[in-house]
Amino acid sequence: MAPSTSLTAPERAEHPTPTYEKVDRRSPWGAALRMAAIAATVVTLVLLAFLWPTVTSTPKDLPVAVVGDQATADRIQAGMEQQAERTGGQVPFDLQRVDSREAAVQGIRERELYGAFVAPKAPTDRLEVLTAGAANASVAQMLTSAGQGMNTAVAQQVAQQVPAQNKAAVLEQALAGPQVTDVVPLTEDDPRGAGLAVASLPLTIGGILGGVLLSNTLRGTWRRMVGVLAYAALGGLAMVAVLDWWFNLLPAPGLALWASIALSLGATVALIVGLHSAIGAPGIGIGALLTMLIGNPISGAQAPAEFLPGAWGAIGQFFVPGATGTLVRDLAYFPDASTLQPWLVLAGWLALGLLLVVVGHHRTGGHGHEHVGA
Repeated sequence: MAPSTSLTAPERAEHPTPTYEKVDRRSPWGAALRMAAIAATVVTLVLLAFLWPTVTSTPKDLPVAVVGDQATADRIQAGMEQQAERTGGQVPFDLQRVDSREAAVQGIRERELYGAFVAPKAPTDRLEVLTAGAANASVAQMLTSAGQGMNTAVAQQVAQQVPAQNKAAVLEQALAGPQVTDVVPLTEDDPRGAGLAVASLPLTIGGILGGVLLSNTLRGTWRRMVGVLAYAALGGLAMVAVLDWWFNLLPAPGLALWASIALSLGATVALIVGLHSAIGAPGIGIGALLTMLIGNPISGAQAPAEFLPGAWGAIGQFFVPGATGTLVRDLAYFPDASTLQPWLVLAGWLALGLLLVVVGHHRTGGHGHEHVGA
């Protein structure tokens, strides 16, 4: 017979039966509504940030040269102003007179000009329009359309002054339209220039995601710095492989293109990791705010920086997305353009991020060490 396992009264008093209390760990209904409202606000801000430059952009202040004498430049300016008054708009071009076609071409190659109008030297010559599709395809189309109108207006004026037997040739010239020369064309693989514009957002998102990942997985100041630099180098190489080697969208020297994209990734990642090191979790949100919600909409990636209201286009060039877009485009299509400013801007953001990592080390007494009591 099996021995009894029942407890005596003293034993039951010494070992009481445990009691369980049901704890409701569900969030309060008010918290659900608050978080829903916060999430909706964030989505609205993101939508506004990306729609704002599209809605407020206006074609204006585009530097364009006029090759001809001062009287010709004044006549073209007056004609454009009259056309703008009739349509209720404004002249989209900031016309600058230059002495020669060669000077205009050099200005386009250095990205000082978006294009040029080369006035005809003889009444029967056609107007020539110099464009740079690689600078912006939409602006190139605007220049071509403006040149068409100018060519027709000039032909009509000349037709009133030439003998009757020459009017047919003048009208034929008007129908032929201007001679359009694309000084810096896009590649055949990307004839609309969509590749660079589309790549801007993934590059920003990639930097943010890398910053979040490194911030939450790496401990130790030096390990975070090495992680930032290694991610920038490897991520830059991967993006060059996709954009250049695979799709052939950016005809830039491979080493320079890799350096620019790696520096861009490093600048964003370092900023987020640095802010996280210095102020904790809110730093990730601040870093995303600076790069995604502020820097990206005013970067000029989707439209020329001149189209943005006020000085926002110029301000955008001092943020990572704006400097990256300018630098990569210059390296790919405009080797004569000065790239000093975007290099310095990206290097400055990278240095700031790494400095914040060091500041965070001193604030917390080290990211990777814990003091355990005896």
